[in-house]
Amino acid sequence: MQWGTGDVGVHALRLIMQSRDLSLTGVKCYTSARDGCDVGDIIGEAPTGIQAQIDSAGLLKAEADCVLFMPRDSFLDPTAVTPEPAWLEELITILESGKNVVSPILSPMHWRQLAHGAALRDRLDAASRKGGVSLFFTGVEPGFVSDCLAITLSSAIGNIEQIRSLESLDYGNYNPDALKSMGFGYKPDISAEAARETLAPCWGSALYLVADSLGIVIDDVRVDIESFLSPDDFVASGGLEIKAGTVGAQQWSLTAIAEGEERIVIRHVSRAGPHMAPDWPQVGQFGGYGVEIDAKPPIAIQIPLGLPGGTGDALSDAILMTAARCVNAISAIVGAPAGYHLLSAMPIYGGRHGIAGRR
Repeated sequence: MQWGTGDVGVHALRLIMQSRDLSLTGVKCYTSARDGCDVGDIIGEAPTGIQAQIDSAGLLKAEADCVLFMPRDSFLDPTAVTPEPAWLEELITILESGKNVVSPILSPMHWRQLAHGAALRDRLDAASRKGGVSLFFTGVEPGFVSDCLAITLSSAIGNIEQIRSLESLDYGNYNPDALKSMGFGYKPDISAEAARETLAPCWGSALYLVADSLGIVIDDVRVDIESFLSPDDFVASGGLEIKAGTVGAQQWSLTAIAEGEERIVIRHVSRAGPHMAPDWPQVGQFGGYGVEIDAKPPIAIQIPLGLPGGTGDALSDAILMTAARCVNAISAIVGAPAGYHLLSAMPIYGGRHGIAGRR
């Protein structure tokens, strides 16, 4: 069952419909414009006979082994905002109804970075056990690059001094509201304040996942933010107007400090257009990801996106990868013991539902 038809949800729907061993039993939408729409119309393919519906209660009466839970999230700490985000109560209801869940929401990928993380952990675990089901959060960044991939690479080397991951992407295609929530188009002080509210609660989850795998305890997390001010007025490809003197690119880093050493660093370089901050780090021609480990031997890899055969855009490739990471986790989470599972408790899984060829 697909819960949400936003950017990630639409990619997930396409992957489900193309899979040789998955069957779609229902689709939850959040807008009246899509209520009653055929899934084929939503994903730009042939009619399927399955209609999206806005009625959650009706959907939960249908059978499903797993729900891909992809509502819109504010990227804030769900344990430190009042009222708590609507998705949290919605998630509890789905779990207690007896349906396994995989979700790309960032903040619950771990819990130690949250203000009241232990309470959230216990609540999600209790709901999962009440329904006799399992819950797992994953995506591409975090969910794969800065945690899963970094952890896997670290297992093949020794004398590890520092692990660094990098995302470098042009976010110009994002819808204007999403870009504004990231701080684009604002004065740098406002942009930095907005970023600080989201970075540690969301991407901090990866720091703790990596730290757990290394057996180290994080004593502190440092947040560093730098803004690039646009020299001219321009309109991002997604429609956001950015005035000269406001943020057109931003780079930030989260650094985990353990026993006085900077052990894990997550760095993001985000642009609202390819011409913004040309001297800042770039991966490939169009953007992508990287992991570097200072160790014996040292390791450095890059994953360029926007290559031929993809979606045609690096950011869209990343969104597709987020959906694929969730879809391919379905069998693993359905087969897992009841409860709320972090990455460390999950088996290694591959492209279980991603083999090419329509059924």
